[in-house]
Formats: sequence, C-alpha cells, structure tokens
Amino acid sequence: MLDLILAVLHHILVFGLVAMIMGERVLLRATPLDVDRLARLDAGVGGAAMLVLIVGVCRVIWGGKGWMFYESNPFFWAKLAAFGLIAAASIMPTLRFIAWRRARKADAAFQPDPGDVAKVRRWLGIEALLLLPLLAFAAAMARWPF
Repeated sequence: MLDLILAVLHHILVFGLVAMIMGERVLLRATPLDVDRLARLDAGVGGAAMLVLIVGVCRVIWGGKGWMFYESNPFFWAKLAAFGLIAAASIMPTLRFIAWRRARKADAAFQPDPGDVAKVRRWLGIEALLLLPLLAFAAAMARWPF
C-alpha cells in the first residue's frame, strides 16, 4: 500500500510541477507583468521539485521494486540526469524573478525589459521540452528490462 501511495503522490507532484512551469510561461505574456506572482509561483516550482525528489527517493527506498531494480536501470539514471538538467535550466529564470522582485520593491512601477522577459520564456520553454525525455525515461524505467 505504501508503494501505491508514494506512486500516486509522486505523479501528482510531477503534474503539479508541469502545471506551474506552464503557468510561469503564461504569466510572462501578461501586460503589465505581475512580478510578485511570478516570484511566488517560481518558489512553488522549487518546492514542488524538492518534493518530487524526496518522494522519488522514498519510492526507491521503500517502494515495491527496491534499490536493486533502480541501481542497475539505465533509464533511472537517465531520468535523474534529465531532472538535473531541468533544475539547471531553472536557475536563470529564478535569478531573474528574484531580481525583478527586488526591483519592484524599490520601484512600484518597475517592469522588466521585454528582451529579458523573452529570454526567461525561452529558458522555461527549455525546461518544458526537457520534460519530454524525462517522461520517456520514466516510462522506459518502469518497464526495464524490456
């Protein structure tokens, strides 16, 4: 039963993470830009990512398949690498959101440069695209060995 609970929780968190990343991209199209909402949503992305990782570790330790299944599974390691790349791609947007929020506190009328906003949207697009191999690796991992 614990395995089922961890699997369901892991999937809900992953879908929530995807929704928040897409939400950031949508909010970046707004005029004027709600910098505070973006920063809060990005904090949620970071929190959800940490929870995905924690629940994933719990699945490896206490899940039904056990560590031996994951240790020798190349798709597990590829999935972790994809997750790491997504985390790395999220650094620039997070730093921009923090900077924008600081600028907004100093000047209530602050709006980021449109070029800067476009750059952040591209990085969030990269994060979204990296979700595709992550999901493919997850599906392959669950079926290993074929």
